[in-house]
This record gives sequence, structure tokens and C-alpha cells, in this order.
Amino acid sequence: GDIIKFMVLNALIEKKNKELSDEVCILNFSKLNDESAFNCLVKRYSKSIRRIIYTVIRGSEEDLEDVEQEVLMALYNGLPKFSFKSSFSTYLYRMCRNKSIDFLRKNKRKKEEIEQAFNYSETSDKNTPESIYMNKLEKNSILNSIFQLNEKDRSILLMKDVEDLSLVEIAGIFNKPVGTIKSRLHRARKKAAEKILEEKT
Repeated sequence: GDIIKFMVLNALIEKKNKELSDEVCILNFSKLNDESAFNCLVKRYSKSIRRIIYTVIRGSEEDLEDVEQEVLMALYNGLPKFSFKSSFSTYLYRMCRNKSIDFLRKNKRKKEEIEQAFNYSETSDKNTPESIYMNKLEKNSILNSIFQLNEKDRSILLMKDVEDLSLVEIAGIFNKPVGTIKSRLHRARKKAAEKILEEKT
């Protein structure tokens, strides 16, 4: 009986948190040590976290999980100090990008090996979870075209056109003027369109 009561209570708390804003979830976690509020935020943004990490590092499933864990640990420790000077999404996406870049710096050799693996993906072992996952993504010609852009351009494209962030939010993440982000986004879209057309011809 007690276990069922506990499960029902947890389900009710989770349902309540789903309806709360990011700000209230942050306050509940920071001030009331409400772990369910933290878990709710993570679930709400889990796909976005994974997309941004993948866009930066273009790594294996194992690499994605490593960086994701780094982000979640940093978020868990940093959230109580969150100052609300920016939106939570700006804060989170900046953290995702920074942790991904840190990973690349620490694993330069690994990155080269990953890029080489992409170059001969047709002859690589397709039975591993990593290769199945990567080949599935790489078969999407649009995604493949976008990955030919540099990291900054493809990250800006993802944040604007997939995550639907405002130019002001993206400027905050990159610590650049809005005008710079706007012109970079325009150039990135143009380059991506050219790459997609090249793929089709």
C-alpha cells in the first residue's frame, strides 16, 4: 500500500512540475531541494541538449553520453546559483556548447579518428550501435550538408531553425552582437542551401 501511495504521489508531483514554468522549476530545485523539479527540466530539454551536443562534436553515442553527463552534472551544481539574468534556455544551451567544445579540446585525436570513420562509413562495421546510429543520421542528405559547415555556422542554424531561439538569445549564447549573429545566420543558410543543391546534382 505504501509503495503505491509513494508512486501515485511521485506521479502527481511530476505532473505538477510539467505544468510549471522553467523559472518555478529552478526555484523549487534551488530553494526547496526538489529533485523532481530538476528531473522535469532535464526531461523537458533532453532532446535539445542531445541535438546541440551532437551538432558541435559529431561524435559517437558514447561521446554524446559522456558530454551529456558533464552537462547534467554542471547543471545540477550550477542551477542553485542561476541568477535569471538570461533565460534558462540561453543558460543551458551555452553550457551544452561550452562542454562540447571542452570535450573536443580534450579529445583532438579522437575527433580526427571520428572524422576519418565518417569518410569510410560505407566499409565500416555497421553492426555496432554507434555505426548504426551514425549511418542513420548521415543518410539524411540535409543533415550531411549542414555538417559540411563549420561548427559555429551549424550551431547557429540549429539554434534558430530547429530550437527556434531568438537572435537575442543566440547572441547571448555566443557572446556576440545581434547584428553579427544575424549576418552569420544569413551566410550559414546560404551555404547550407548551396551544399544541399550540390548533394542533389
